[in-house]
Amino acid sequence: MTSTQSTAPQFDAIVIGAGVNGLYTLYRLRELGLSVRTLEAGAGVGGTWYWNRYPGARLDSESYSYGYFFSEEIQQEWSWSEEFAGQPELERYFNFVADRLQLRPDIELNTRVASAHYDAETASWTLRTTDGRTFTARFVVFATGILSRPLFPEITGLDEFSGAYHHTALWPHEPVELAGKRVAVIGTGASGVQLIPSIADQVEHLTVFQRTPNWCAPSNNFHFSAERVADLKSRWREIRDTCRETPGGFIHSPRDESALDVSADERQALYEKLWNATGLALSHSNFRDLLTNREANDTVSSFIAEKIRTRVHNPDVADQLIPKDHGFAMKRPPLETNYYEAYNRDNVELISLDKEPIVRATEQGLETTRRNLDFDVIILATGFHAGTGPMLKVDITGEDGAALQDYWADGPRTLLGVLVVGFPNMFIVSGPQGGTAGNIPRFGELQANWIVECVRHMKERGYQKIEATPEAEEAWVEHAIGTVEKTLLSQANSWYFGSNVPGKKRAFQLYAGSQSTYRSRLDEAGREYQDFKFTSE
Repeated sequence: MTSTQSTAPQFDAIVIGAGVNGLYTLYRLRELGLSVRTLEAGAGVGGTWYWNRYPGARLDSESYSYGYFFSEEIQQEWSWSEEFAGQPELERYFNFVADRLQLRPDIELNTRVASAHYDAETASWTLRTTDGRTFTARFVVFATGILSRPLFPEITGLDEFSGAYHHTALWPHEPVELAGKRVAVIGTGASGVQLIPSIADQVEHLTVFQRTPNWCAPSNNFHFSAERVADLKSRWREIRDTCRETPGGFIHSPRDESALDVSADERQALYEKLWNATGLALSHSNFRDLLTNREANDTVSSFIAEKIRTRVHNPDVADQLIPKDHGFAMKRPPLETNYYEAYNRDNVELISLDKEPIVRATEQGLETTRRNLDFDVIILATGFHAGTGPMLKVDITGEDGAALQDYWADGPRTLLGVLVVGFPNMFIVSGPQGGTAGNIPRFGELQANWIVECVRHMKERGYQKIEATPEAEEAWVEHAIGTVEKTLLSQANSWYFGSNVPGKKRAFQLYAGSQSTYRSRLDEAGREYQDFKFTSE
């Protein structure tokens, strides 16, 4: 053992990240009687819902389908206030859970992990933080998620801008004064779609810079009555079971028939019904071939295009807001509230970055290829280095000093999305090839449960080390890629494939199989553990 390890804190397991899946993983590992420490970069728990506090930030999963299902006490003691909870309520929820389960003594806040190195001699991991501290553990669990590393645009001179600029994923805790300001928003992905209508009526002028438009669906959010809260609490097991059986882990499930098997009138009637339903109904309760047949997809895309033209008064602006490069749900569709109506305001301008690129930032604002624009505030709603990005921000080396950065240079390679060849005792929750565009807590719960049972298996048999076998990993990589190859998702340039990150090789970052398929693959792998190599002391 090195001198560094001998003086560093010793734990059975370290969990990196105190978001929705990190908190659950901590709770489950602690149930095994292990010494566990969670290292969290933020000053509070909640992960996504700690960092993303921009105006309008809220869920696109129904609140009661997103929360924890493992505890009846939590289900009964917590009351959601609306169908899609906003960031402040979600942050309160995760603080409530951390207190209710007494997790705080095992969480180190304000602790960002800079490196994680595996020591083959001791079969343990050494983690170093940005403030110079060192932690060691037998197991390390990366619960850093797939959307936690902000992506900044390459804008020359941004630091010379005399006003304030903020990324939506790093929004300040103190109020940002926008009233009466000239504001630029760069990006019209999910964050921009939520932010723009939330501030349009406050600012003096809002200029929106759009690279590519997205197909958006109305959230149809609403506040809960006391009767609604009581009903949800009485049916929580039913809701839990529904979410555990649907393909994406939501309360929504696709229909059995094809969009092309019904009449145009029947299609129109269903689309109208789903348009007026809550949340992701339009994408997840639609015809079964929405994402496998382009002709079927065109029918719903045309329907939404007409909705946009109806809601946006200026035909030219409406046309700019209608995607031309992909069909509906080929990228995860943002949910919106009055997003399209924001562009009817006299103080809102939409600029296409294809027609008018940003050249540089100036002291006064932004220079485009056509003009100089003055701003008081610039907001970067430019998304994330998704999938592999959060883990690769950490310097991770496995056996023989192999770098994960190199191993994943051509795209993620995992077994079940929970282990990586050459990186023993390193588990992942809600990361590449295991994280999904579905209901993240539902898939993360499956992964955390599997990891805990695997560690239990090792503990009972005296194993100190687990490794994924190369053959099994290769088979999983092929399976994960295969889940998307025959779908229309593969035809879009989206963050699913890293297309939003300059220089990143195109590779599918997620897992597009159904929840039931993923669960069965995990269950199969956990029966005999034939795809893994275990080593005793």
